[in-house]
Amino acid sequence: MPELVSLVDADPDFGELLAPAALEEARRHATARVVLVPPGDWDSAAGRTRLHHVHGFLVVDGLIVRTVEVFGRRCAELIGPGDIARPWRWDGEGSHVHAEIGWTVLEPARLVLIDGDLVTRIAPWPQLGVELFTRGIRRAHHLGVALAIAHHQRVDERLILTLWHLAERYGRVHPDGIVVPLPLVHNRLALLVGAYRPSVTAALGSLTRRGEITRRSNGDWVLLGPQPEQLRVHSLVPRR
Repeated sequence: MPELVSLVDADPDFGELLAPAALEEARRHATARVVLVPPGDWDSAAGRTRLHHVHGFLVVDGLIVRTVEVFGRRCAELIGPGDIARPWRWDGEGSHVHAEIGWTVLEPARLVLIDGDLVTRIAPWPQLGVELFTRGIRRAHHLGVALAIAHHQRVDERLILTLWHLAERYGRVHPDGIVVPLPLVHNRLALLVGAYRPSVTAALGSLTRRGEITRRSNGDWVLLGPQPEQLRVHSLVPRR
């Protein structure tokens, strides 16, 4: 039997939208199936037939990289807890440019399937449906910020802005700085900022020598000093 979980338990932010009585009712009825995806390349297309009635998924745990390749150039997007995505379908009607989409699971992922039955069951609590929609808009906002960062000319600027942008969601405050606990090796950072790996390695060295970043032995990046002026309008407040 597939694992079932209530949407309000899978992501407590959904439960905070409801009054106590409504929360208990939703906990019993707003249930959904859970899929576990191990680390490695993810052939999401293999699930198209079995999951044809599923509209998407909500990431509960884990970290996923989506790569998009157009005419030999690739970019990447990090997808983590709280994000909404639909990996088994490329909307060819939305663009005349052919793109190759790839998915790699970096950390074991636990996904809540959003299907027609779940949409029907949450109808008595429209706040939950609005929040699902909001999650999609929020992901588009993050992508827009990433796109603007990628237009900076200097690679070191792109890197430091990207790391601070990621710190908004994943950063943790420590005495020695803001820790970004993500498995971001040089080639993944290159895909995130739109640069070649040698340029990224050189730029990271420059940022380290200037005392703006450092890297722990476990691979975590640590941001040192104040937040860049370019991102202060976003009011980044890493969680403690």
